[in-house]
Amino acid sequence: MKLVTMAAVAALIASPALADPIAREQARADLHQSRADAARAQIQKEDAQAEANVAAADAASAQVQANAAKDDAAALHAQANAQQSQGDIAQAEANASQSQAASAQAKADAATAERNAALDRAADARAAIHNN
Repeated sequence: MKLVTMAAVAALIASPALADPIAREQARADLHQSRADAARAQIQKEDAQAEANVAAADAASAQVQANAAKDDAAALHAQANAQQSQGDIAQAEANASQSQAASAQAKADAATAERNAALDRAADARAAIHNN
């Protein structure tokens, strides 16, 4: 009976010692996964931001074209109808480009949120490693 009690006490003492390295390894794995997730989210954010920048530049260019077309229409009344059509087309392009820019910005915002979440997980993993 004494031997069984000693074995039970030894098992209870050994369990936390075995669990600690496993918890540390899991925390390290979580840290590395979080870092990889953060890197992927950063790349997605940068890609989405680049798309937003291109779409914004297109929108600005289309808006300039729309403004020029509207100015021509006002200055050249004889050609007003043709110039107004060009202005409307350019405005539609500007609106479409602006919509694309907003969509790309939303993607960039989502990627930023994903990156921030991944960074939070990495911080949590670091804290878990530090605490263990």
